[in-house]
Amino acid sequence: MASILTSAIIVNTKSSVSTYVTTAQGLYDELQTLINNLTSSNFMGDASDGFKDFFNSKATPALVANLTEPGSSITAGLQSMLDSIKEQLLDTVDPQLGDINRDPTK
Repeated sequence: MASILTSAIIVNTKSSVSTYVTTAQGLYDELQTLINNLTSSNFMGDASDGFKDFFNSKATPALVANLTEPGSSITAGLQSMLDSIKEQLLDTVDPQLGDINRDPTK
């Protein structure tokens, strides 16, 4: 079944992506706080240091840089792509096609 892409759909999708980013960042902050508390009081030594290194070098890039970082993450790319679709297709092509459909002699 065909569907019609509208500016409202783009706006709603961008809002959903923003909600995802906010939620993911909040969960990451919560996880980071838990790890900091754990490794500063009850879990210490080389194993703790290795765990912190793993979290900072592997988990943090996966959770922050790749998912939520403004400008370079997957979600930032998605937001940019949605803006491009709206600007290049809906704001430009669609109105031109509408004008041509209204008056094919133009």
